[in-house]
Amino acid sequence: MTQAKFIAAYIFNLLWLLGLLHIGYYGSKPYPHYISDEMISPDFQAMLMACAIYSLYFICGNVLRLIPFWRNMPYWAYTLLSAILIFQCFAAFIGAMHAPPYWGALIISCMFTLLAHFVFYPIYALCQKYAQKKNTAS
Repeated sequence: MTQAKFIAAYIFNLLWLLGLLHIGYYGSKPYPHYISDEMISPDFQAMLMACAIYSLYFICGNVLRLIPFWRNMPYWAYTLLSAILIFQCFAAFIGAMHAPPYWGALIISCMFTLLAHFVFYPIYALCQKYAQKKNTAS
């Protein structure tokens, strides 16, 4: 059972790394200005801010997994992570108008994280719950 929890934590952090690589890839290339079509060099500090916004959910999730709060109150931990994720997506959409490509990558990464958090993780949790009940019944 602990093996499956470690695999889930690794997948959680792999999703974080893939999102940061996605934002970093689009943040490292020059992009055309939306009015004059001149090529603009990427702003490294703005790309770091986009990476920091994307990292909010994952840093809080890793901290919650390390403290006993996750084991003692899993529904409250999931609710707290959900609120952080919704705030993160709200912050991404606030900066969307005339945004550079790395901000679009931030929005895409946030949407995929929303899908993983609200669809894939509950399915995984339910499968683990019913597998645990089946193992204890035998």
